[in-house]
Amino acid sequence: MFQPEVKLEFIRRYCQPINDWQVFVDIDASEEGLTGGERSTDEARVRQRQMQKDGETSRKELQKLGVQVGGKRRVWSREHELPYITGDRDVIAFNIKKRLYLIVEVEGESSGQPEQKLYKAIGQIVKAASEEVHDGWRRNLVLVVYGEKISEDLRQMKALDKLGISACALDDDKNKDRWLFGNAVTVVK
Repeated sequence: MFQPEVKLEFIRRYCQPINDWQVFVDIDASEEGLTGGERSTDEARVRQRQMQKDGETSRKELQKLGVQVGGKRRVWSREHELPYITGDRDVIAFNIKKRLYLIVEVEGESSGQPEQKLYKAIGQIVKAASEEVHDGWRRNLVLVVYGEKISEDLRQMKALDKLGISACALDDDKNKDRWLFGNAVTVVK
């Protein structure tokens, strides 16, 4: 699964709008294979086409679920009368009934160095952990990965649990998702 599909699957499984969540997703052009120069190998070109196809499909499916995909997060927050979350976040989800919000950083399949991508995501979620929780709300920070190698690397980063960060290794089969550390209970619908 590439990054847009991992975002889609996490939302489907843990914070769908039909279950009282208001969700905003950021999908970068690079996650959809829309950046970079001409690919130099057949393998790279095939991968890029697959990323583009998966990105388009994921966007459509997210929109069908009622998720806001891209746009101005500040405007979205104001329209839904929700606190504004600063920073570059992959997924933000609010459950007004539970007074709970999620900040989710996601890493999917990539042609880049998985460790570097993971470290960047960890940096983003640690930065989010450093910010104050909005008054009257509870917050859950979640790092979501897809792929065996990156899952094993993340499993070793248990110190993140001390910062209140949960880690989920998404599987193709939703019944085989693994919570590597942290509190999964508050995420479940």
